[in-house]
Amino acid sequence: MSRKSYRSGNKDRFAGLRTPRNIVSTVVLLSVGASVGWLSIEAAMIRSLPATPAGSLRFVPNNPEAILRRTTTMLVAHRGILDTNTLDAVRRAAAVAPLDARAYLIIGHQQLLDHTPGRAVATLEAGQRLDPRQRLIHLLLLDRYLRTARYADAATQFSVLARLLGATQPAIATAMAKMMIAPETRAAILRTLRTDPALERNVLLALAKSDTAPSVIFALASPTAHADASNPASWGPVLVDRLVSRRQYSTARSVWQRIYGLSPAIAAMPIINPSFHKISPSPPFDWTLIASGLGAADIRNNALSIDYYGRDSGELARQLLVLDPGRYRFAFTIDPGKTDNTSKLFWSLVCGTTNATDDREPLMNVAVTATARPRRINTDVVIPSGCPAQTLRLRGEAADFPAPIAATLHDLDLRLLSEVEP
Repeated sequence: MSRKSYRSGNKDRFAGLRTPRNIVSTVVLLSVGASVGWLSIEAAMIRSLPATPAGSLRFVPNNPEAILRRTTTMLVAHRGILDTNTLDAVRRAAAVAPLDARAYLIIGHQQLLDHTPGRAVATLEAGQRLDPRQRLIHLLLLDRYLRTARYADAATQFSVLARLLGATQPAIATAMAKMMIAPETRAAILRTLRTDPALERNVLLALAKSDTAPSVIFALASPTAHADASNPASWGPVLVDRLVSRRQYSTARSVWQRIYGLSPAIAAMPIINPSFHKISPSPPFDWTLIASGLGAADIRNNALSIDYYGRDSGELARQLLVLDPGRYRFAFTIDPGKTDNTSKLFWSLVCGTTNATDDREPLMNVAVTATARPRRINTDVVIPSGCPAQTLRLRGEAADFPAPIAATLHDLDLRLLSEVEP
C-alpha cells in the first residue's frame, strides 16, 4: 500500500471522530490516559493497525503490545538481528508485560546470539510455559535440545510442533524417522510416539518410503501401529508398494502377509482368494477390481460378477502373483450365459507388474466363453526362469461396435504340474 493510500485509509477510518460529541469523548479519554477505558481502546487500535512504525507505533509508540508485535515481526524479517534500541524497548515492554511470552522469545534469541545458551534455554523455557503455542520458541528449543543431546526433550518438541504446524508435519515426521533409527535417540522418540498414534503413523510412513528394512520398521512399530498397518491410508500399503516398485517381490509378499494377518497356508496359495469370498481387498497380492467407464467387476455370492460394456478395451480385475518357474494349470468355471462373438473377455498372465495398457506378450491368454450350461475352462502355462512375479488379469477386448458382456466366474484354480528343468 502506498503512503498516500495509507493516509487516505486512516483519514476515512477516523472521520467519525470529528463530530463535537466524539471530539469531547476523545478529549476525555486522552485526559485520563492510563485508565482502563483508554487502555481497552488502545489495545483495539493496535490489533486493527499494521505492526509497523507507520501503523500502531505511530499512535502508541511505547505500548508493550505494539513493541512486542513489531519486534517479533522484525525477528523473522531481519533473521534475528535487532539493534540495541529495539532490544532496550523490548526489555522495558517485558517489565510492563511480564506474562507476554514474546518478550522471552526475543530476549532468549538474543542470548543465543550473545553465546549464552544456558541463559537462553532458561529464558525460552520460561516463555514456553507462558505460551505453549508459541511456535518460534518451540523451534529454538528444538534446535538447542538436539545440539546438546537432550533427545527426550527434543522428541517432545517434535510432537508439539507436529500438532501446531499441520502443513509441515510430514517434514517433522521425516526428521523424527531419522532420529528413530539412530540408537542414541531411538528411546526418546519411541516414548513420544507411544502417546501420539497419529504422529507415529506419519513417522512410520516416512520410514516406509525410505530405504529402511521392513524388519526394522516392524520392530519399531507399537502394537497400535501394527494394528493400524492394514489401513489403506497407513504405512503398510506404502511399504508393500515400495518393495514391489523395487522388484523385491518375495519380500513384499512376506510383508503383505504379515500386515494383513494371513496364515502361512493362505499366503502360500498361488492365487489369493480364488473362491471369491467377500473380504476386504488388499492389493496388490489380492484382487484389484475395476469399476469405471470400461465396466465393473464385483464379488457376489463367492463369484466374480462381470459387467463389461464393450466400448473400450482394458482391464477389469488383476492380482500380482509370485510363482516359481514351472508348468502350471489354470482353470475356472463360467456360469450359463451368452458371450458376444465380437467383444471378448480373456484371462491373461504377464511376466512382471503391468497395467491395463501394457501390450507385452502374455504367458497365457485364455478366452472366457459362456455356453448354455456351466463350463469349466482350463489351460496350461509355463512360468520361465527370470520371471519372479506375474500379473494375472481379466481383460475386455472391444469390437468395432459396442457389445456388452455379462458373466459370472468362480472356482479359480492354479496348480503346479512340474518344475521347469534347469
